[in-house]
Amino acid sequence: MTTMPPHTRISRRTTRAGLAALLALAGCAGLLIWWNTDVMGQDRFCDDALTSSELSPVLDGPGRLTRKNGHEESDPYGFSCTVRRTSKFLGAAEPEMKAELSFEPADFALGSRLWRDPSASSYFVGGPTGAVSETQAWVLLPAGCEAKTPPGVQRANVPVLEMNLTHGRAAREDLAQAAVSAARHVAKGLGCAGSGALKAPVRLQGPSGAGEPRPTDPANACGMAGFRLPEAALLRGRAEPGTERVTGSDSRTRVCELTLKGPGAPRLTLAVSEDPLLTQGVRRDETATPQNNRTVTACAAGDLYVAMSYDDTYRDLLLDAGATAHEQARTALFRAFFDTVAKDRGCRTD
Repeated sequence: MTTMPPHTRISRRTTRAGLAALLALAGCAGLLIWWNTDVMGQDRFCDDALTSSELSPVLDGPGRLTRKNGHEESDPYGFSCTVRRTSKFLGAAEPEMKAELSFEPADFALGSRLWRDPSASSYFVGGPTGAVSETQAWVLLPAGCEAKTPPGVQRANVPVLEMNLTHGRAAREDLAQAAVSAARHVAKGLGCAGSGALKAPVRLQGPSGAGEPRPTDPANACGMAGFRLPEAALLRGRAEPGTERVTGSDSRTRVCELTLKGPGAPRLTLAVSEDPLLTQGVRRDETATPQNNRTVTACAAGDLYVAMSYDDTYRDLLLDAGATAHEQARTALFRAFFDTVAKDRGCRTD
């Protein structure tokens, strides 16, 4: 019987131990890659509405793209999808994206309390109708989709794809592209994707001046020659001209937000739009009247949407001065804005 030299037995034991260690390291590396990247992960999400390549830059960072909800709704009317980037590492951020179809007034994002500060958003230039920030995006579904609304939805409401991020921020271009892709998928499911609007490349406009507010010229507010803030809308020491932020002029929808000098920094939001999808939607809304500070009027180049809204701080300041003062300020401000816009674009003022 041949006896193996001691050093040979030790060498083989060392080799086996080394192989085991290498296998363990490889296994750990594999787990780290699996937990921390999208390698060999799911390629399509949200009932095939979005690809992992579209979601990855929106939900940036370490971790793995996973669906939050247990199933994906195939009914286009019930389209709702939540995707999260999960990580096994403690303290790692887990950004989350929710995309869903809703039915809203066509101008819901221009004066809504849920979509704050529309002047800070970037608006689409050509192609789709919508806007985007680092955490939110909305896209109106194209013409023809308004006829696809389910029973029980108000006639004036239109289908809109909304996308919201939590625990994270994204480049506007990436979030806009993902929102348009999801909108295209939903429109196809509803049978109203014939328009080429959702196929056009996404171009964004605004806010101007890197988004930084600028001082307001009381006689040319919002950069509009001749738009003077009426005295009835100002309160000495409590609501005086302060700063403004405006979106760019290339988009069909433009917004100006005035932040007044005074307690609580009262804010006014003024919006105009020549986008046919938006103006047609608002025309169906019987509550859209000059008395309600939002209306659509006929102009030389087509319909124009004009609207004004303000925050609770401004409203409360006016109400403190009395109900009459509040009504006079509201009416005077909207009329001044409307008349300036109408004169500039050759609109009817009756």
